Amino acid sequence: RMAAVWWAVVVAVLVCGRADGAGIEATLIAVDLSGFMINEDYPPSRLQCQYECVNLITTVKTQNPESTVGLMTMSCGEEDCPTVVVTPTMSNDQSEILTRLHKLNQRPKHPVRFERAMEVGFMSLKNRPNKNQSPRIVAFVGSPLRIENPEELIKFGRTLRKHNMAVDIISFGESTMVNTPILKKFVASVDKEGNSHLLSLPAETCPPGGLADELFFSPLLADFSQQF
Repeated sequence: RMAAVWWAVVVAVLVCGRADGAGIEATLIAVDLSGFMINEDYPPSRLQCQYECVNLITTVKTQNPESTVGLMTMSCGEEDCPTVVVTPTMSNDQSEILTRLHKLNQRPKHPVRFERAMEVGFMSLKNRPNKNQSPRIVAFVGSPLRIENPEELIKFGRTLRKHNMAVDIISFGESTMVNTPILKKFVASVDKEGNSHLLSLPAETCPPGGLADELFFSPLLADFSQQF
């Protein structure tokens, strides 16, 4: 798969030190572990494509040793809350992120609680000890969302913007068909001088190398991919 080529490119850049000037960030990666993620319309599965993208993002984001990356699952039961499994302000250990995600991938089940996940992510990043880090949530959405109060979500997006918190969303699967209008509005409410993005990729337009290939050259990683 072509995605393997980009892993080699990323590693080469890191080893050769060509990614100078990368900003200092505290990034929280929020994943979709709903039952929709076992579908194989994005080969070999949505879960595996998500895993490959998380691998790519953590590789890029941890170029700078002062940057940190965390992991949160947005999927949970009715009475539960989305859970931060790796605190985004304390670690830049890529292996910890991938190990935790591999374990979580074994039990996809509950729907995504998107609104609550954004609130949990906000609080996790707001309390970061290093205020020099730019806070960012990178959310994967591969299932239909049930947004209980769209107006409140947009309002909360403005709160994120007020706190200079960026949000990137990778939308795929059913999400591209049913979630796009509300996700566009939410990202627009958060965006400040182009710091937030929505990448929407239906299965029929997915490149042979998978979601990771599209992500590599997207605006989400533009500062990095433009070096090639």
